[in-house]
Amino acid sequence: MQEYRYFLPCLFIYFDVSKSRGPGYVPLPPVCKSLWTCSVEAAVEYCRIVWDLFPEGKLVRFVVSDSAAHILNTWAVAQQNLTHMLNGLCLVGSVRRGAGGDVVGLCAAIEALGEPSPAQSSRPPTERHFQNRGRIICITSARDDDSIRSLAEIALNTLVQQNKKASTVQPTTSTDAPPTPQSLVVHYCHLVIVNVTPEKAETRVNNQTLTEMGGGLMGVEVIVSRASALANLLGRLVLPHYKLAITTVTGIPMKEEQNASSSANYDVEIIHSAEAHAGLRAAQTAAEALESVVLRWWTPRGAEGGASGCSGPLWRVTPADVASRPSACLVNFLLNGRSVTLEVPRKGGGRSASHVLAAQGGELWIGALGGRTPYDDPPALSEGVGGRVTDYRIKEFGALMHQNKLHPLRGAGANSRARSRLQRHTTYWPLTISSTLIFNLGSIMEPLTKLVVQESLTDEEVDACRGVLLSLLGMESRHELPSAQLPSNMRGKWSGRREEQWRQVWGELEALVRAHSASPAHRALLRTLLDCRSHNHAPDGESRATVIRATTDSPLSPVGAGNGAGAGDVWAPRNVLDTLLGAPRPARRPDFAGRMAAGNRIATLYSHLQQDVEAQH
Repeated sequence: MQEYRYFLPCLFIYFDVSKSRGPGYVPLPPVCKSLWTCSVEAAVEYCRIVWDLFPEGKLVRFVVSDSAAHILNTWAVAQQNLTHMLNGLCLVGSVRRGAGGDVVGLCAAIEALGEPSPAQSSRPPTERHFQNRGRIICITSARDDDSIRSLAEIALNTLVQQNKKASTVQPTTSTDAPPTPQSLVVHYCHLVIVNVTPEKAETRVNNQTLTEMGGGLMGVEVIVSRASALANLLGRLVLPHYKLAITTVTGIPMKEEQNASSSANYDVEIIHSAEAHAGLRAAQTAAEALESVVLRWWTPRGAEGGASGCSGPLWRVTPADVASRPSACLVNFLLNGRSVTLEVPRKGGGRSASHVLAAQGGELWIGALGGRTPYDDPPALSEGVGGRVTDYRIKEFGALMHQNKLHPLRGAGANSRARSRLQRHTTYWPLTISSTLIFNLGSIMEPLTKLVVQESLTDEEVDACRGVLLSLLGMESRHELPSAQLPSNMRGKWSGRREEQWRQVWGELEALVRAHSASPAHRALLRTLLDCRSHNHAPDGESRATVIRATTDSPLSPVGAGNGAGAGDVWAPRNVLDTLLGAPRPARRPDFAGRMAAGNRIATLYSHLQQDVEAQH
């Protein structure tokens, strides 16, 4: 629970707001604002932000002092609002400078820190982990650093005396009068002294960082500010005090007041909890936490009103400048039941929705969109290494995933059957369109490529696959190019010789059929394929067999690839691990002779040198 106190002296400054109204018009006189007016406006704005974001749990008290301390409100929840505070300021009026006014007000603020709030009064007295900590913001106008130092020492002495008084047990009275509440011990007080000066006046007060006093009982911080910058100062101080952050919503389209037919883009700053930026700033410093995060306005098509798209928590939102026209337009837009999606600006293009703004129950909320939202652009699957565009077989890959869905099955061997099926389907599966010919020939290869992936084949299906092989054999005998059957936009990728193209077709077919040759029907189809492959090259069978082995054998080729020998064996595919384990290894280097001679004992290096030395002596 945090509490705040304000002491406001009365000095005058002038703001020149004259505006040129053309020739013949007398310029407007400057408007006079006192330090009291500037301080009241800043304090009201500070409390507006606190009460907008924390309707409950965060209490603020006001103490205005001249020759006496005027307490404007208590810890009661009914008095924690701007209406009650402004009515109290109107009753007090502009304070007059009196002797010791700042000391009287500061002492009253420390005493108020010891008064229990309704939530503190409801706590059991035996609770040990309770800590009464508070913050005092003292707005004053001191002459020099000595006056500030004296004010801090008086505050520390008052706090020590207040804690001593609170530590003593009050004697019980037998009267019927209600007992006065026991004062609380203040475990820590953060005193922020804001020294306000007129615009052109010189000051001898310097800024001071947080300094601990009284053995860690009080921390004192001094900030010097001009009267015109006081509102912005308190607007920035509220961020670390309550762990808040600022988001700048940029690119908001709004109609112009002078010309309703035209529109312009505006920026609006909103304040909310710093937890809403957790996904945008994984690690940030204290200075970066005060900076605004820029999010772009984006209302995608199909976006529904409300914050229903947020799967995580929601945080309250309040405008940083509630009096500006863009802020008022944004608030009215959200209160009318509309929602706004915010995206992170990207230099390289693309969109990524990160947050959503919406209104619920008459309050503004912001929520972080967890993960990728339906409004985000899907990731480009065609982007390869280094941003290069690749021709992945995306549709075929989707069909492969659909064919190999994993389902919970009962019985022994269910897991091994699923793994063997996945291995058969992925032993030979080209990733890109440009790396395969048979999968681009369309209807010419379609019956075979669809049937061969099945676990078993009937006689009719084997005959259909043989018909495809005989059709390819006839095309090769007629000296036709396989690339001539491709679509016009893909023919330029295969511009090699006719023999090279057919060699690639037969090599891919053999690799595909061998990968699925686990049944007798598949092995019979493989024998037919090998016969068709060597049919037109019978006179030079040896050279043809050599060519087959040179073009089809690879580290991933199964055992027996390259010729028709051993056709009755089981054609089992080999994975990468089996290939690496079965690869020939170089002979091991002979072991060190000294280690071999020593056996289990430790080998001694250069033992003959020691023997030579002993022989010399």
